[in-house]
Amino acid sequence: MPYVSIIIPAHNEERHIDKCLESLLAQDYQDIEIIVVDNGSNDNTPKIVERYVERFGDKVKLLRLERNLGIGGGRNVGAFNASGDILVLVDADMVFPPDYIRKLISPIQRGEALLTTHSTEYVANVASPWVKVQGQIIRSGGKRVGEQFRAIQREFFIRHGGLDPSFQYHADRTFFYKTGAKAIVVEDAYCYHNNPDTAKEIFRRNYWIGRTLLAVMLWEHGAKGLLYATATVLIRLVDLVALPLVVAWPVLQPTTPVLNALILAALLVFTVLTLRMRIIGAESAFERLKLRLIYAPAYRIVRAAGLIAGVLVSLLRGLRVKPQTPPSQVLPEQ
Repeated sequence: MPYVSIIIPAHNEERHIDKCLESLLAQDYQDIEIIVVDNGSNDNTPKIVERYVERFGDKVKLLRLERNLGIGGGRNVGAFNASGDILVLVDADMVFPPDYIRKLISPIQRGEALLTTHSTEYVANVASPWVKVQGQIIRSGGKRVGEQFRAIQREFFIRHGGLDPSFQYHADRTFFYKTGAKAIVVEDAYCYHNNPDTAKEIFRRNYWIGRTLLAVMLWEHGAKGLLYATATVLIRLVDLVALPLVVAWPVLQPTTPVLNALILAALLVFTVLTLRMRIIGAESAFERLKLRLIYAPAYRIVRAAGLIAGVLVSLLRGLRVKPQTPPSQVLPEQ
């Protein structure tokens, strides 16, 4: 049986890391090591993981980094410090059924694939009002192969230099950019994954999406990618300014039909898009009304603010984040 190294980059994941580790320790495939790469957390994440290291020292390891190297950088550091024949790259806010690892690595174990990924992610925190207005219960690509992977032969990963951390949120796509290798989708492998459920998390995730959005669009679509990115930014800009413009309307007192039309158009687009948002899990008419009138527009505004901030920073500092120290040269605190 191949030895499997499970790599978990974690930055301020004190709310989730317990459930993630418990589900991995309960796997029916036990020839594993679990490597948590603490990405410069300033909460209790490393202390929580240390308790698991004390209890399960033969299974759980903690690598502490002084600074946040991002998802890609954290995965690379874990991979370069791993002992397994197969790497499984997961997130700290995921929870797994007991057969997840066994099913995920099975095609690699049989020599049928170099990379695999799961087919379905169920949203784990659907009770949150911020998640209810995101409208997702299940994320499933419906494809037989994917450009992002969850399990990979370690030798293949290391030989190609791992992921490119400079793409930050989109770093998981960069191994496909390098190699063109696609992952086989394991149809019966699934997990539970948390969506952002606070305004801070929504802003932060979309900031990092925006931070490398232009770079990803250029890489994947060339010049057309800038058109796609521009369209996305314009829609988010409408989300950001529509309500403030209406509030400021009496103060601005626009005197030309063009200004009035622009303000009304922005409000109309924002209203239509908000009304079209799918609301899930509302338990009463009152809750549905609250979600539609408060959380749905608030979600659109916070999401827009994050993405636009990320795009602006990318224009000022470069479309990609400055590459960090190569993972093979990073010496984490054990």
